[in-house]
Parts: sequence; structure tokens; C-alpha cells
Amino acid sequence: MLGCFRTLFVAVLIAVCCAQAHGHTIITRLSDGQTLSLPQLAAAAATSQVILVGESHEESYHHELQLDLLRLLDGGKLPMAIGLEMMQSDSQKVLDDWVEGNIGEPEMQQVFERNWTGWQMYRDIFLFAKEKRIPMVALNVPLAIVRKVSRDGFAALTPEERKGLPPGTSCDLANPQVAFLRKTFRSAPHHQQNGGKFDFFCEAQTVRNSGMALNILRYRDKEPGRTLVVLTGVWHAVKYAIPDQLQRLGGGIASTVILPETPYLNSSNSGTSEADYLVEL
Repeated sequence: MLGCFRTLFVAVLIAVCCAQAHGHTIITRLSDGQTLSLPQLAAAAATSQVILVGESHEESYHHELQLDLLRLLDGGKLPMAIGLEMMQSDSQKVLDDWVEGNIGEPEMQQVFERNWTGWQMYRDIFLFAKEKRIPMVALNVPLAIVRKVSRDGFAALTPEERKGLPPGTSCDLANPQVAFLRKTFRSAPHHQQNGGKFDFFCEAQTVRNSGMALNILRYRDKEPGRTLVVLTGVWHAVKYAIPDQLQRLGGGIASTVILPETPYLNSSNSGTSEADYLVEL
């Protein structure tokens, strides 16, 4: 029965016309170097409980890829929800109201822009979710907490501020991501203002990863029948970021990581320790 379902699922996906928009996209399965079509990628990812689709926030074609994947998954009748780095967890009710049609675009855009920038980059994804009544999940840690950790360290958080966060968050210096974070810290002077310390900066990024991982697990506990498609920056989607935190929190989550190529993560320096699939657009 499962084999018949998968065959039907693939057939439905192949029939979805939006995949033709990326006819020149090269998708590589990193485990064996096999090249896949976009419908094949969606069909393979659909077997996971969590699908992380990385992005460079300012690249419009990364968001087009995300939307095409969402359309393919929806066309295959996969029960799903969309998890968003762009929205802080305390904005969840607004997302619920948006999907239910209780608020219009101007109000949604206003709330989005209090959380993030670049509404036009994400607008079509939000409209698609509303049209299809696909739940949207605010995953990110409130910005005030991230800023406090970046300035003063995780230890400075009050018990109230630590509610909803995994305990004992620290900068794991064995993490391959740390080398990139060091480069980012050195290249951005604003990170070092007011005596900023790298360990605090690293803890702040870890708070984002661990906080989003915890929110993913909470949603999965509440809605185990839905696959959560997580849209987030590549350095949160990469396997040693949110997926690593999912394992540390003991979720036992089967996840798939899909990353677009970037100057820092590409076919020459990435493998299965970074992602499951690499997309060259």
C-alpha cells in the first residue's frame, strides 16, 4: 500500500506545472551525487517529518524555489505547515488570524515588518498559505532576548526570559558553524560595539537555533500528522544548526535539509554533513 501511495504521489507531483519554471535548476542528492528533478526532490522530502529549506534572505529566486516546493507538496496532498524564521513566536496569533482570513494584507504586512524586512520577498508564500489554509508557525525567539544574549550572554537572562528556551544554551566550539560565525563577527563592526564578545554573539546564534528547534518540536507534538516545512537562512538550516539542536533535544525527528548554493555552501565544499540536497539555481 505504501509503495502504491508513493508511486501515485510522484505521478501527481510530476504533473504540477510550476516545476517547469526551474527547468535549468540542478538538484544534487549529496549522498550519492545523483541529479534529481524538482518533483523528485519534493517526493523524496515528503517522507520526512521536518523539511528545512534554506535561503539567502535577499535572493528572490531562493523564495521562488521555496514556493515551488510548497506547491508541489500541496499538489501531492501532503498535510503540512510552514515554519518561519521570519516571525517571532509571540506573533503566532497574527499568523493564525492571517491563515483563517481574519485579517487583511496591510495588517499582516505591518506585523511582518515589525519582525523582519522585505515583505515583498515573502508575500507570495504568505498568500499561498492563506489561499490553501496551510498553518504558518512562528519559530523565532523574540528579538529582545537575542539582543540581550548577544550583549550580555545567556547567563544574563532572567528565569522569566528563559521560559520557552532549552536550558544551558552555550556556544559549542566544536561546532563547524563556529568558524563561519567568527568570520561574521570579525567582518561586522556593529557586533563588536560596546565591548561585544564573540562567545556572547555565538550564544545568541545558538539561542536562535535551539529556540527554533524547540518550537519545531512543540508544533510536532501538537500536530504529529503534519510535515513542517521550515523556511530559514542557510546558516540555521544547515545540519549542524537547527537539525543538530533537534537531535540534542531528543526529538527523534526525521528531517531533510535542502540548501541553495551560496558562496560559502556549494558543490565544492559541502557534503552530507551540511545538507541532504544542494540546489544550484
